[in-house]
Amino acid sequence: GDTFFNQNGRVYTIARSAIRPIAVIMSTSRGSYYHNFCDQASLTLPLGIICSILLVLVWSRTRRQYHSPRNMLQRALSCRQLRLHYQPIIDIKNNRCVGAEALLRWPGFDGPVMNPAEFIPLAENEGMIAQVTDYVVDELFYEMGEFLASHPQLYVAINLSASDFHSARLISQISEKAHSYAVCIGQIKIEVTERGFIDVAKTTPVIQAFREAGYEIAIDDFGTGYSSLSYLQKLDVDTLKIDKSFVDTLEYRPLTPHIIEMAKALNLATVAEGVETESQRDWLRQHGVQYAQGWLYSKALPKEQFILWAENNLHVH
Repeated sequence: GDTFFNQNGRVYTIARSAIRPIAVIMSTSRGSYYHNFCDQASLTLPLGIICSILLVLVWSRTRRQYHSPRNMLQRALSCRQLRLHYQPIIDIKNNRCVGAEALLRWPGFDGPVMNPAEFIPLAENEGMIAQVTDYVVDELFYEMGEFLASHPQLYVAINLSASDFHSARLISQISEKAHSYAVCIGQIKIEVTERGFIDVAKTTPVIQAFREAGYEIAIDDFGTGYSSLSYLQKLDVDTLKIDKSFVDTLEYRPLTPHIIEMAKALNLATVAEGVETESQRDWLRQHGVQYAQGWLYSKALPKEQFILWAENNLHVH
Protein backbone atom coordinates (compact mmCIF):
# COMPACT_ATOMS: atom_id res chain seq x y z
CA GLY A 1 0.00 0.00 0.00
CA ASP A 2 0.95 3.69 -0.24
CA THR A 3 1.50 6.02 2.72
CA PHE A 4 1.30 9.80 2.42
CA PHE A 5 2.33 12.28 5.18
CA ASN A 6 3.83 15.72 5.92
CA GLN A 7 6.85 16.27 8.18
CA ASN A 8 9.17 19.24 8.76
CA GLY A 9 7.88 21.17 5.76
CA ARG A 10 8.29 18.25 3.38
CA VAL A 11 5.84 15.86 1.79
CA TYR A 12 6.66 12.12 1.88
CA THR A 13 5.20 9.16 0.06
CA ILE A 14 6.14 5.59 0.87
CA ALA A 15 5.25 2.94 -1.75
CA ARG A 16 5.57 -0.68 -0.55
CA SER A 17 5.78 -3.69 -2.87
CA ALA A 18 2.99 -6.20 -2.41
CA ILE A 19 5.30 -9.03 -3.55
CA ARG A 20 8.77 -8.36 -2.13
CA PRO A 21 9.95 -6.73 1.13
CA ILE A 22 10.90 -3.51 -0.63
CA ALA A 23 9.71 0.09 -0.07
CA VAL A 24 10.39 3.26 -2.02
CA ILE A 25 10.38 6.63 -0.23
CA MET A 26 9.80 9.78 -2.25
CA SER A 27 10.12 13.26 -0.81
CA THR A 28 9.70 16.83 -2.01
CA SER A 29 9.29 20.21 -0.39
CA ARG A 30 5.79 21.23 0.48
CA GLY A 31 6.07 24.34 -1.71
CA SER A 32 7.23 22.32 -4.70
CA TYR A 33 4.45 19.77 -4.11
CA TYR A 34 1.70 22.39 -4.05
CA HIS A 35 3.26 24.20 -7.01
CA ASN A 36 3.13 20.99 -9.04
CA PHE A 37 -0.37 20.32 -7.78
CA CYS A 38 -1.52 23.77 -8.95
CA ASP A 39 0.16 23.26 -12.32
CA GLN A 40 -1.65 19.95 -12.75
CA ALA A 41 -4.96 21.43 -11.60
CA SER A 42 -4.64 24.41 -13.96
CA LEU A 43 -4.21 21.94 -16.84
CA THR A 44 -6.70 19.22 -15.94
CA LEU A 45 -9.52 21.37 -14.50
CA PRO A 46 -10.22 23.37 -17.70
CA LEU A 47 -9.81 20.18 -19.72
CA GLY A 48 -12.33 18.44 -17.46
CA ILE A 49 -14.75 21.34 -17.76
CA ILE A 50 -14.44 21.34 -21.57
CA CYS A 51 -14.98 17.56 -21.72
CA SER A 52 -18.01 17.88 -19.42
CA ILE A 53 -19.52 20.61 -21.60
CA LEU A 54 -18.94 18.50 -24.72
CA LEU A 55 -20.56 15.48 -23.06
CA VAL A 56 -23.57 17.56 -22.02
CA LEU A 57 -23.91 18.96 -25.56
CA VAL A 58 -23.68 15.49 -27.12
CA TRP A 59 -26.20 14.12 -24.60
CA SER A 60 -28.57 17.04 -25.19
CA ARG A 61 -28.38 16.65 -28.97
CA THR A 62 -28.86 12.89 -28.78
CA ARG A 63 -31.84 13.38 -26.46
CA ARG A 64 -33.37 15.96 -28.84
CA GLN A 65 -32.89 13.62 -31.77
CA TYR A 66 -34.37 10.71 -29.81
CA HIS A 67 -37.43 12.80 -28.97
CA SER A 68 -37.71 14.49 -32.37
CA PRO A 69 -41.16 14.02 -33.96
CA ARG A 70 -39.66 12.07 -36.88
CA ASN A 71 -37.83 9.58 -34.65
CA MET A 72 -40.81 9.25 -32.33
CA LEU A 73 -43.01 8.38 -35.31
CA GLN A 74 -40.40 5.95 -36.65
CA ARG A 75 -40.27 4.17 -33.28
CA ALA A 76 -44.07 4.14 -33.06
CA LEU A 77 -44.21 2.37 -36.43
CA SER A 78 -41.41 -0.06 -35.56
CA CYS A 79 -42.94 -0.90 -32.17
CA ARG A 80 -46.48 -0.99 -33.62
CA GLN A 81 -47.75 1.63 -31.18
CA LEU A 82 -50.23 3.22 -33.60
CA ARG A 83 -53.79 1.94 -33.39
CA LEU A 84 -56.71 1.82 -35.78
CA HIS A 85 -60.12 2.91 -34.57
CA TYR A 86 -63.27 2.43 -36.62
CA GLN A 87 -66.06 4.99 -36.87
CA PRO A 88 -69.36 3.44 -37.99
CA ILE A 89 -71.05 4.67 -41.18
CA ILE A 90 -74.84 4.51 -41.01
CA ASP A 91 -77.63 4.28 -43.57
CA ILE A 92 -79.69 7.31 -42.48
CA LYS A 93 -83.05 5.91 -43.68
CA ASN A 94 -83.03 2.73 -41.62
CA ASN A 95 -80.35 3.40 -38.99
CA ARG A 96 -78.34 0.38 -40.15
CA CYS A 97 -74.53 0.12 -40.05
CA VAL A 98 -73.07 -0.33 -43.54
CA GLY A 99 -69.38 0.04 -42.76
CA ALA A 100 -66.74 2.11 -41.04
CA GLU A 101 -63.94 4.55 -41.65
CA ALA A 102 -60.56 3.39 -40.32
CA LEU A 103 -58.88 6.22 -38.40
CA LEU A 104 -55.30 6.09 -37.17
CA ARG A 105 -54.62 6.95 -33.52
CA TRP A 106 -51.35 7.35 -31.61
CA PRO A 107 -52.11 6.59 -27.94
CA GLY A 108 -49.54 7.59 -25.33
CA PHE A 109 -49.08 6.64 -21.71
CA ASP A 110 -50.42 10.01 -20.58
CA GLY A 111 -52.98 10.68 -23.29
CA PRO A 112 -52.50 11.23 -27.03
CA VAL A 113 -48.94 11.80 -28.27
CA MET A 114 -49.91 13.46 -31.55
CA ASN A 115 -53.25 13.66 -33.31
CA PRO A 116 -53.57 12.73 -37.00
CA ALA A 117 -53.70 16.40 -38.00
CA GLU A 118 -50.11 16.59 -36.72
CA PHE A 119 -48.50 13.26 -37.51
CA ILE A 120 -49.95 12.68 -41.01
CA PRO A 121 -48.48 15.97 -42.37
CA LEU A 122 -45.27 15.10 -40.47
CA ALA A 123 -45.15 11.72 -42.23
CA GLU A 124 -45.76 13.39 -45.59
CA ASN A 125 -43.06 16.01 -45.04
CA GLU A 126 -40.52 13.44 -43.81
CA GLY A 127 -41.17 11.01 -46.67
CA MET A 128 -42.65 8.41 -44.28
CA ILE A 129 -46.25 8.39 -45.51
CA ALA A 130 -45.77 5.14 -47.49
CA GLN A 131 -44.66 3.44 -44.26
CA VAL A 132 -47.74 4.76 -42.47
CA THR A 133 -50.08 3.57 -45.23
CA ASP A 134 -48.45 0.11 -45.31
CA TYR A 135 -48.91 -0.01 -41.54
CA VAL A 136 -52.61 0.87 -41.87
CA VAL A 137 -53.20 -1.80 -44.52
CA ASP A 138 -51.42 -4.47 -42.44
CA GLU A 139 -53.29 -3.53 -39.24
CA LEU A 140 -56.65 -3.32 -41.00
CA PHE A 141 -56.51 -6.86 -42.34
CA TYR A 142 -54.87 -8.26 -39.21
CA GLU A 143 -57.66 -6.82 -37.04
CA MET A 144 -60.68 -6.91 -39.35
CA GLY A 145 -59.91 -9.48 -42.07
CA GLU A 146 -61.85 -12.35 -40.52
CA PHE A 147 -64.73 -10.11 -39.44
CA LEU A 148 -65.10 -8.60 -42.93
CA ALA A 149 -64.90 -12.03 -44.55
CA SER A 150 -67.79 -13.22 -42.36
CA HIS A 151 -69.79 -9.98 -42.86
CA PRO A 152 -69.69 -9.32 -46.64
CA GLN A 153 -72.36 -6.61 -46.32
CA LEU A 154 -69.91 -4.34 -44.42
CA TYR A 155 -66.97 -2.32 -45.75
CA VAL A 156 -64.07 -0.38 -44.29
CA ALA A 157 -62.82 2.87 -45.84
CA ILE A 158 -59.14 3.78 -45.59
CA ASN A 159 -57.66 7.23 -46.15
CA LEU A 160 -54.82 7.64 -48.62
CA SER A 161 -52.60 10.67 -48.98
CA ALA A 162 -52.26 12.21 -52.43
CA SER A 163 -48.77 10.72 -52.89
CA ASP A 164 -49.92 7.24 -51.86
CA PHE A 165 -53.02 7.43 -54.01
CA HIS A 166 -50.81 7.97 -57.05
CA SER A 167 -48.72 4.92 -56.18
CA ALA A 168 -49.75 1.87 -58.19
CA ARG A 169 -48.20 -0.49 -55.62
CA LEU A 170 -51.19 -0.11 -53.29
CA ILE A 171 -53.69 -1.67 -55.69
CA SER A 172 -51.82 -4.98 -55.78
CA GLN A 173 -50.84 -4.76 -52.11
CA ILE A 174 -54.43 -4.33 -50.86
CA SER A 175 -55.74 -6.88 -53.36
CA GLU A 176 -53.26 -9.52 -52.17
CA LYS A 177 -54.24 -8.90 -48.54
CA ALA A 178 -57.95 -9.06 -49.38
CA HIS A 179 -57.47 -12.32 -51.29
CA SER A 180 -55.49 -13.92 -48.44
CA TYR A 181 -58.27 -13.07 -45.95
CA ALA A 182 -61.12 -13.96 -48.36
CA VAL A 183 -62.37 -10.36 -48.21
CA CYS A 184 -64.21 -9.00 -51.26
CA ILE A 185 -62.45 -6.09 -52.99
CA GLY A 186 -65.71 -4.11 -52.72
CA GLN A 187 -65.41 -4.24 -48.92
CA ILE A 188 -62.39 -1.92 -49.02
CA LYS A 189 -63.13 1.64 -50.06
CA ILE A 190 -60.51 4.29 -50.77
CA GLU A 191 -60.85 7.85 -49.46
CA VAL A 192 -58.69 10.72 -50.68
CA THR A 193 -59.05 14.33 -49.58
CA GLU A 194 -60.15 16.82 -52.19
CA ARG A 195 -56.62 18.27 -52.27
CA GLY A 196 -55.42 14.91 -53.63
CA PHE A 197 -57.44 15.45 -56.82
CA ILE A 198 -56.03 18.87 -57.76
CA ASP A 199 -54.34 17.58 -60.93
CA VAL A 200 -57.34 16.04 -62.69
CA ALA A 201 -55.35 14.85 -65.72
CA LYS A 202 -52.89 13.01 -63.47
CA THR A 203 -55.58 11.67 -61.13
CA THR A 204 -58.07 10.30 -63.68
CA PRO A 205 -56.01 7.24 -64.78
CA VAL A 206 -55.32 6.42 -61.12
CA ILE A 207 -59.04 6.46 -60.32
CA GLN A 208 -59.69 4.26 -63.35
CA ALA A 209 -57.02 1.77 -62.22
CA PHE A 210 -58.53 1.52 -58.72
CA ARG A 211 -62.07 1.16 -60.07
CA GLU A 212 -61.03 -1.45 -62.64
CA ALA A 213 -59.47 -3.41 -59.76
CA GLY A 214 -62.87 -3.28 -58.00
CA TYR A 215 -62.38 -0.45 -55.48
CA GLU A 216 -64.80 2.40 -54.92
CA ILE A 217 -63.32 5.87 -54.54
CA ALA A 218 -64.61 8.60 -52.22
CA ILE A 219 -63.64 12.27 -52.08
CA ASP A 220 -63.10 13.05 -48.41
CA ASP A 221 -63.86 16.48 -46.89
CA PHE A 222 -65.70 17.54 -50.05
CA GLY A 223 -66.65 21.20 -50.19
CA THR A 224 -63.38 22.52 -48.74
CA GLY A 225 -61.72 22.85 -52.17
CA TYR A 226 -62.90 23.26 -55.75
CA SER A 227 -66.39 21.74 -55.58
CA SER A 228 -67.56 22.26 -59.17
CA LEU A 229 -69.82 20.03 -61.24
CA SER A 230 -67.40 19.86 -64.19
CA TYR A 231 -64.59 18.98 -61.78
CA LEU A 232 -66.66 16.11 -60.38
CA GLN A 233 -67.65 14.85 -63.82
CA LYS A 234 -64.00 14.60 -64.85
CA LEU A 235 -63.02 12.71 -61.71
CA ASP A 236 -65.58 9.90 -62.05
CA VAL A 237 -65.57 8.91 -58.37
CA ASP A 238 -68.24 6.93 -56.49
CA THR A 239 -68.89 8.82 -53.24
CA LEU A 240 -68.78 12.34 -51.82
CA LYS A 241 -68.12 12.82 -48.13
CA ILE A 242 -69.51 16.15 -46.97
CA ASP A 243 -67.09 17.84 -44.60
CA LYS A 244 -68.08 18.31 -40.94
CA SER A 245 -67.77 22.11 -41.25
CA PHE A 246 -70.80 22.08 -43.58
CA VAL A 247 -72.78 19.70 -41.39
CA ASP A 248 -72.19 21.94 -38.35
CA THR A 249 -73.93 24.86 -40.06
CA LEU A 250 -76.42 23.18 -42.40
CA GLU A 251 -79.08 25.84 -42.17
CA TYR A 252 -76.61 28.68 -42.81
CA ARG A 253 -74.46 27.25 -45.63
CA PRO A 254 -76.16 27.53 -49.02
CA LEU A 255 -73.34 25.45 -50.53
CA THR A 256 -74.43 22.27 -48.73
CA PRO A 257 -77.66 21.74 -50.75
CA HIS A 258 -75.62 22.62 -53.86
CA ILE A 259 -73.12 19.83 -53.07
CA ILE A 260 -75.94 17.37 -52.47
CA GLU A 261 -77.59 18.31 -55.78
CA MET A 262 -74.28 17.88 -57.63
CA ALA A 263 -73.94 14.40 -56.14
CA LYS A 264 -77.51 13.51 -57.16
CA ALA A 265 -76.90 14.79 -60.71
CA LEU A 266 -73.90 12.48 -61.06
CA ASN A 267 -75.59 9.58 -59.22
CA LEU A 268 -72.97 9.62 -56.45
CA ALA A 269 -73.48 8.33 -52.93
CA THR A 270 -73.16 10.95 -50.18
CA VAL A 271 -71.81 10.51 -46.66
CA ALA A 272 -72.15 13.34 -44.14
CA GLU A 273 -69.30 13.57 -41.62
CA GLY A 274 -69.53 14.81 -38.05
CA VAL A 275 -73.29 14.33 -37.54
CA GLU A 276 -73.95 15.06 -33.88
CA THR A 277 -77.63 15.97 -33.52
CA GLU A 278 -80.96 14.49 -34.56
CA SER A 279 -81.90 17.74 -36.28
CA GLN A 280 -78.78 17.47 -38.47
CA ARG A 281 -79.69 13.87 -39.31
CA ASP A 282 -83.29 14.85 -40.14
CA TRP A 283 -82.16 17.73 -42.39
CA LEU A 284 -79.71 15.47 -44.24
CA ARG A 285 -82.33 12.76 -44.71
CA GLN A 286 -84.87 15.27 -46.04
CA HIS A 287 -82.30 16.54 -48.56
CA GLY A 288 -81.45 13.08 -49.84
CA VAL A 289 -78.14 12.30 -48.14
CA GLN A 290 -77.94 8.51 -47.77
CA TYR A 291 -75.22 7.92 -45.19
CA ALA A 292 -73.80 9.58 -42.09
CA GLN A 293 -71.11 9.16 -39.48
CA GLY A 294 -70.58 11.08 -36.27
CA TRP A 295 -71.08 11.13 -32.53
CA LEU A 296 -74.88 10.96 -32.88
CA TYR A 297 -74.26 7.31 -33.74
CA SER A 298 -70.84 6.50 -32.32
CA LYS A 299 -67.33 7.82 -31.90
CA ALA A 300 -64.43 5.94 -33.49
CA LEU A 301 -64.04 2.64 -31.62
CA PRO A 302 -61.22 0.14 -31.07
CA LYS A 303 -61.61 -3.15 -32.94
CA GLU A 304 -63.36 -5.17 -30.21
CA GLN A 305 -65.83 -2.40 -29.37
CA PHE A 306 -66.57 -1.71 -33.03
CA ILE A 307 -67.29 -5.38 -33.77
CA LEU A 308 -69.75 -5.53 -30.87
CA TRP A 309 -71.36 -2.24 -31.94
CA ALA A 310 -71.62 -3.29 -35.59
CA GLU A 311 -73.16 -6.68 -34.80
CA ASN A 312 -75.85 -4.89 -32.77
CA ASN A 313 -76.55 -2.43 -35.60
CA LEU A 314 -76.50 -4.55 -38.73
CA HIS A 315 -80.27 -4.80 -38.96
CA VAL A 316 -82.96 -2.18 -39.49
CA HIS A 317 -84.13 -0.58 -36.24
